[in-house]
Parts: sequence; structure tokens; C-alpha cells
Amino acid sequence: MKKYLAEICLAAALLGAGAAFAAVELKPQKHGQCYTAEQLFVLDKKGAGGGMGTLHGEFAFRREQALEDDAIKEIGWMTLKAGAYIGLHAHKDNEDAYLIISGKGVFTDGNGNAWVVGPGDMTLARPGQSHGLANLFKEDLVFLDIIAKNNAADLEAIAKNPTGQCFQLKDLFDKNVEKAGAGKGTGVLYGKFAFRREQATDDQAIKEIGLMTLKKGASIGVHPHVDNDDAYIIIAGTGVFTGSDGKEIEVGPKSVTIAGPGESHALRNDNDQDLVFIDLIAKNHALKTAK
Repeated sequence: MKKYLAEICLAAALLGAGAAFAAVELKPQKHGQCYTAEQLFVLDKKGAGGGMGTLHGEFAFRREQALEDDAIKEIGWMTLKAGAYIGLHAHKDNEDAYLIISGKGVFTDGNGNAWVVGPGDMTLARPGQSHGLANLFKEDLVFLDIIAKNNAADLEAIAKNPTGQCFQLKDLFDKNVEKAGAGKGTGVLYGKFAFRREQATDDQAIKEIGLMTLKKGASIGVHPHVDNDDAYIIIAGTGVFTGSDGKEIEVGPKSVTIAGPGESHALRNDNDQDLVFIDLIAKNHALKTAK
């Protein structure tokens, strides 16, 4: 447990580092597969969810840029300063995950439950559920915000069968895979999961969330995705990402990568430090896949 906390917190020092952020037009377009920290763009929002203060965001892409068939609509690195909070708000037709990277906060759901959350904790609001997040502490609260949507979902059915909303690091379960990536990888992919795709229902968009580790010399082999989106978001360490075009790109803390239907990806660690990343898989059943 301490090892995972230390690895996650290694990224905190880099999160506030200055960078020349990219200027991006917010219109629907096909997103790329790899966004380094320098390629993220900034968009801040005051009073998010009816809350208070500024929600600082550094985005790979936002929902305004998503195409209809995209399952993952938005990925952003978010920061709440001390005293700022996202107000309690409901989700009607999408799913929203907050994954805590550094700092502490208070996560609330629509039933009046509250949890103190910190590095490695994962939260989720599915259709019919509400959530809010507050920074009541001195340190910046940094978290990943990932929004997904399943256009074919029975939203009423999901709302009638609510799932858990807060998955704390101490409660995540281990699942390790040898030769990950259709048997083409090397070494072991270590995972700590809130839930896996085998546990998800058809109507749920977000199928899997895991905190993953590749040690030196380990890799996820090149593999295609047919009907889902798979995002690797780097928290600590550096690695090499390979997309569908076969080009190798060095990725480090704050890098966002994604493979959608018809695309492939791979990731490897050639360095001494563990490569730690979030793996989130989402599926949109409305997607029209090629026969």
C-alpha cells in the first residue's frame, strides 16, 4: 500500500510545473492517440456543479470535441485549490469518474454519504447518480476527470440499479496479467482494480478502472481494439507508447493515451522506476463497427 501511495505522489511535484499549453478549437473532431503534458490545453471553470472557487483543468480533449461514436468523451487533469469545491450534481446520460492523484478531499454522493479521499482512491457517478468533491484541506487536490457515454444504454434501468460510487485504495483488488496485450507483452502487468469488465453490465459505459504498474523491462504488447475505448494515463515514471501508426513516443506524468475501435496500442517500461498509470476502458454500444 505504501509503495503505491509513494509512486502516485511522485507525480505531484510535476503537476504544477509550468508548460506551454496548446491552443485547441472546441469542435467535434477525431482525437489523437497520445497527448504529452505539453500538449494539454487549459480550461478553467468557476462554480463547477454549483460549487465554489475555480476548477482548473488541463485537457487532452473535452466533450465538445467528441464524436457521437466516442465512448470516452473527455479526459482532464483537474485541480481544486484549498476551499474550492464541485457542488453536488446529478448525471443523467453519462458516467463521470474522479480518480484522485494527490492531496485530500471529501467526496459526496446523492444519498448523503461522504468519504475522505486521497491518492489512489477512485469515484464514479453513473446515470441517475449524483456526486460532489470538495477540498477542505491546505494542499491542492489533483484528480483525473474522465467522462464516458453509452448512447445505447437503458438509462432508466441503470438508475434503478445503482452501483458503488467510492472505491478507496485499501479496498481495490489485485489482478496481475503476464504477457499483457494478447500475449505479446513481456513480464507482468500489475493491477489494482475498482472493478473489471467481467463485472460490468451491457448498459454501463465505463467497464473497467485499474491502477496499473509496469516494472523495468515489462510491456503491454501491441493489440487492437474492436468495440471499446482504452485510455492509459501516466501518473509516475516514463515509458514508451506505440499507437496504430507504429511510432514510438516517450510518455511521462500527465501524458494521456487512448486507443479506440479500429486502433491499436502498446506500452513498455525501459527505465528503473516503475511506470504507474490509470487504465480505463469504456464501451459505446451505439458504435457502428465495420463488418
